[in-house]
Amino acid sequence: FFLPLAAVCVVCRRLQTMIDDAVLLEAVAKQGGYEEVENEQAWGAIAKVLGQRKTDASKLKQRYEEMLLATADAEKEDEDEEAQIIGREHEVEDILDDRIEAGEKQYLVKWRDEPGEFEDASTWEPVDNLGGSRSLIAQYERRKEAAARLTD
Repeated sequence: FFLPLAAVCVVCRRLQTMIDDAVLLEAVAKQGGYEEVENEQAWGAIAKVLGQRKTDASKLKQRYEEMLLATADAEKEDEDEEAQIIGREHEVEDILDDRIEAGEKQYLVKWRDEPGEFEDASTWEPVDNLGGSRSLIAQYERRKEAAARLTD
């Protein structure tokens, strides 16, 4: 299996960019962070530390700001995705168990969700959270009563 030389060069450039990004992040952090570098107008010093020309300082600043924006965008996407998961109603697949917690009856609910959406698709929920699942609760209670009669 051989890669064309052009493909190897593209991979090398991407790897170099990633290394440069990590080094740039570290250099800015060592100077006290973005705000400190901006306030002290220390982008020239950052360029020097990285073995770049002082004239490259504006390019380094631009690259750092692009990384900040990309990080902020990724965090926003994560927050939006989490809000969508939390904000939507989930469908109850089954009631697995019950308990009394702090004087309140709770049911162990198996949720019907997208595969891989949650590591554990079962949670303890108070009755008040299960308004649309009364028939499943009734089925569970009947199964529980039947099992108790069998053991008596």
